[in-house]
Parts: sequence; structure tokens; C-alpha cells
Amino acid sequence: MLRLAFFAVILAIASACTPTPPAVAPTSQFDTFVTIDLPRIGTIIYANTIFVAGTSNASMEDGFLIQVITANGDVIADGNVQPTDGHWDVQLPHSYTGDPTEITIVASLSDGQTSAELDLASAVLSPEVNRPDGIYGLILQPTNGDTGGGEQIPVFGVVSGLSTGEITITLTMGGDEISLATLAIDYPNSLDEIPWQVDLPTEDTTGPVTLTLSYKDETGNLVLLDEIELVLTAVAG
Repeated sequence: MLRLAFFAVILAIASACTPTPPAVAPTSQFDTFVTIDLPRIGTIIYANTIFVAGTSNASMEDGFLIQVITANGDVIADGNVQPTDGHWDVQLPHSYTGDPTEITIVASLSDGQTSAELDLASAVLSPEVNRPDGIYGLILQPTNGDTGGGEQIPVFGVVSGLSTGEITITLTMGGDEISLATLAIDYPNSLDEIPWQVDLPTEDTTGPVTLTLSYKDETGNLVLLDEIELVLTAVAG
């Protein structure tokens, strides 16, 4: 219960994050684009570096600036990025030790006279002391006891402690598999809590079902991370 209460607090912070606003349109001097793909909104960063990755067009090969700004407006990390073949990533060290806070990650470009924001992303930054130990994962939606239906049910959750590998989300009834999805995890900062989402086919099943989240350990054994019970109906709930 304490663990669930902790996550409720962190998720409340994450949900309070302002949706990522559209980037300010570059001026005519900047014939370019940059997209921040990671971290995704809902990520909680516990590591002492902030991993940022994305794409850009060829005109950005000379580089651009990434800044990390707290809700108080403090710049706690920054670095110059030079894309290669339209892709880029950077690890930005930080020394933040305060309470969990929303951060805004800004990609920008300046020619010395004019500057432009190219893209923005949001996440939550939290000291590592707040992180549960080991590998963990949660199914956050649907919740235990929910009713759902239709051709698919959307499933959303988080996982932490895996830098590579796969997570498996399985829908079963009475031990029989209804549907299964595997999602690749390729995220270098294993301490961070990252969101995942998948739509699972219901195969027109109705009645009580079980939804599980698991991963394979180093020996190939399937390890259960979370499990919930719900009821499927003929129509979406």
C-alpha cells in the first residue's frame, strides 16, 4: 500500500505537467526542424543524467542547444547537440536534489541575433532516494475491477530497471491466453521510470479476465511485475 501511495503522489505530479505546447515557429533565418522523442511525457527521471533523444533534418548538422528548465525557471542542465544522419541523443548531467519537479526540455537555435525554440518536452525529475528498489512495473490503466470492452482495450503503465529487453502484456481468461503484446525496452538510464502503452485485442471475449505485466530475466524465466482483474463486456465501458 505504501508503494502504491508513493506512485499516486508521483503520478499526480506527472499528471499536473502542462501538456507540451507547440514549439515557437522558427523565423525565416532557420530553415530547420528538431523533434524531441525522449523523454516521453509521464517519464520520471531518477538518474543523475537526463537522456534526451530525437530527430532533425539535414540543416541541423551544425548543431543546436538543449536546455533543461525546472518549474521555478532554473536551468539545471544544458548541452550542444550535433545530429548524425537525422538522429541525435545526449546525456545531460545534473545535480538537482530538491523535491520532485516538472522539467521542460527545450531545443533551441540562435544565430547570435535571433533565437527560436524548435521543440519542447516535459518530464518529472525526482531524487533517486524516492525510487523503489530493483526492477518494477505497474499497470496504471485499466485499474483493478474495471469494466471494459470493444475490439481492443487500451493498456497504459510504467516500467523501471530495464535498459534493454522486452516487457510482455498478456490478457487471459481462466489461464487461457486471449491476446499478448511485447514491447521492446531500449532506454539507457535504467533508473528512470518510463511509460508504455499498448492496445490489446479482446477477440470478442466477455467475462472476468486477468491482465498481467511481466519480463524475462537473464535466465529466460518470465517474471511477473503486476497483475489486475477486470471484466470484459460486449461493448466498450
